[in-house]
Amino acid sequence: MKVIGFLVNPIAGMGGRVGLKGTDGVVDRAIELGAEPIARAKAEEMLGHFKELVEENAVRWLTCAGTMGEDPLKSSGYDNIEILYEPEPATSGEDTKAAVRAFIEKGAELIVFCGGDGTARDICSVTGSETPILGIPSGVKMYSGVFGVTPVKTAEILRDHVEDRLTMTEVEILDLDEDKYRDGEWSVRLYATARTPFESTLIQHAKVMIEEAAEDVIREEIAEYIVEEVNENPGTLFLLGPGSTVEFVGKEMKIDKTLLGI
Repeated sequence: MKVIGFLVNPIAGMGGRVGLKGTDGVVDRAIELGAEPIARAKAEEMLGHFKELVEENAVRWLTCAGTMGEDPLKSSGYDNIEILYEPEPATSGEDTKAAVRAFIEKGAELIVFCGGDGTARDICSVTGSETPILGIPSGVKMYSGVFGVTPVKTAEILRDHVEDRLTMTEVEILDLDEDKYRDGEWSVRLYATARTPFESTLIQHAKVMIEEAAEDVIREEIAEYIVEEVNENPGTLFLLGPGSTVEFVGKEMKIDKTLLGI
């Protein structure tokens, strides 16, 4: 039987749904704008699929009370649960760190979490490169290499880990400065490295920075192609999403394109 720590960042992803480009430091504002929690649904999606893949007694879950783990586990039909940490009503990164410490002390061999890069940073600050971690994608941004491509794919990775099919690999923990991002600046920083169960087709690869000279050339070529497509299809609606490359395309099209939105 595998002993796995499981936690959910209840506020992960809320900021993105109301155009805040992240949730770090702005959860109250996100709630004011009508944001609703999405992390629990992502966690339950993973847990539900995992339950179909393995026998329940294959895993003993170490978790937190309430929305940080207990609720999604129980609603997904899991009984083999041990609650090791009681979070504050308004959860924070300190709750995440304290929970992970409790998991490790109790013998967790893997930490499975639902959140984004900020959650990964908090967890890695405790685990270092000793205890491996695996992320269920739920944040606004996920640049780190510990996340499954989707909650369902994360369940498949976890299944393969439980069945001892996978080896561990070291990946980068990256995070975007959300304050700078909201001001239109893209600043991604390497914070640490962590170990994760590796399956190349199911795990997200960490984002990388392209060398500036090469990036400009690539952007120009992309913009040229998109402008041609727009000119050749005057009756077609084109949606330009967020990101620095698409912002560059917008400038080439003489559009006042925000870096962050559509």
